[in-house]
Amino acid sequence: MSGRQAEAAPPRLTFQLPGRWLTVDPRDERQARAQIDATVRDLVGAADDAAIARRRLRESFDRAVSAAREAEAHALFLCLEAAPGVWTPASLTVHAPKRLRMTPAVGTSADAVLSVLREGLATSAVGVADTARRLDGPRASVLRTDREYQETVEEDGVAVTATRLEADYWYAVPGSKQVVLASFATPLGELRNAMLSFFDSIALAASFGAPAARA
Repeated sequence: MSGRQAEAAPPRLTFQLPGRWLTVDPRDERQARAQIDATVRDLVGAADDAAIARRRLRESFDRAVSAAREAEAHALFLCLEAAPGVWTPASLTVHAPKRLRMTPAVGTSADAVLSVLREGLATSAVGVADTARRLDGPRASVLRTDREYQETVEEDGVAVTATRLEADYWYAVPGSKQVVLASFATPLGELRNAMLSFFDSIALAASFGAPAARA
């Protein structure tokens, strides 16, 4: 692999996910559909009286995959159970934004990269700078931002509204000016503190490995 190819390959960020999660490549639409169909049948069953439950769960997963694909994410993880018997609707998408690199004057330390990123968020129109918080774990340092909004989903002609919580974790790639973004989302926004604690524990246990292999 040439130096240019190695630089272009997104770094591999490895997560230790508790419970049961479905790993999906959102770029492969056909394979993602097959995985979701098999998972839904496994979780809900194939009985006729479970048809509505299957449809709702499949639509929920499909929305997550579509959103990840539109965001050009290279990995998607769908939570099936946070612990045995504890169904927790949540998703994790991982991005390595090619256009998001710090300026040449910035060093490659995590402190330098995340500090400049935080300054950039403060001057952007994203509106999440006031939630920005630096978190340091045994394997990773991240800048976390979060937001909440009301999400309405129509089910059988009935509009159901829930508070959606999204939390973004920005990682400084070791030895570079690049960042990797891990985005968590859940419709359990009413449980904000508990869900942020859950997401924090996963984000801070992550670690970087070798760059992802190119086909």
